[in-house]
Amino acid sequence: MHFDTRASLALYKTNLQLHLRLCALLRENSLRWIDASTHSISTCSTEFETVIDRLLAADDWAAVTLAAGEMPWKAAQHQLNAVQRLAETMIGSHSAFVTSAQEALSTWQRDAAAALRETTGAMPLSTTLRDLIEDYLPSVSPPRAAPGKPSGARKEAH
Repeated sequence: MHFDTRASLALYKTNLQLHLRLCALLRENSLRWIDASTHSISTCSTEFETVIDRLLAADDWAAVTLAAGEMPWKAAQHQLNAVQRLAETMIGSHSAFVTSAQEALSTWQRDAAAALRETTGAMPLSTTLRDLIEDYLPSVSPPRAAPGKPSGARKEAH
């Protein structure tokens, strides 16, 4: 068999398209995580500035004590909101990535099969691979048994 170089080029291009799509998916996923992190940091910074402004605006120690007493509750509320946002981001990112990756793999599978069909004259993939292996690898014969020993003999343990 003469291996058609168009098949290898078509498969190479199909694989490159898959890699490009997966890289884009990873980039999109990373950007979602960066956005969630930026939002969390921005919210934390705003909360901190609000508390500091209340402390600075206090006219007496009672107002400072009241503002300082609210800080642990506000911090706990912020942490709860941050964890909830993280969980939402995690679930949303994972779902979007899995769905898109499945679509990319389905497209790759369809394109690879089409490329092989077009370039190999609709031969089955197993036939194409077997012929390719036979063309490029030397024939290997099975090992022969030594004279006087049956080929299936095993050594017995003493």
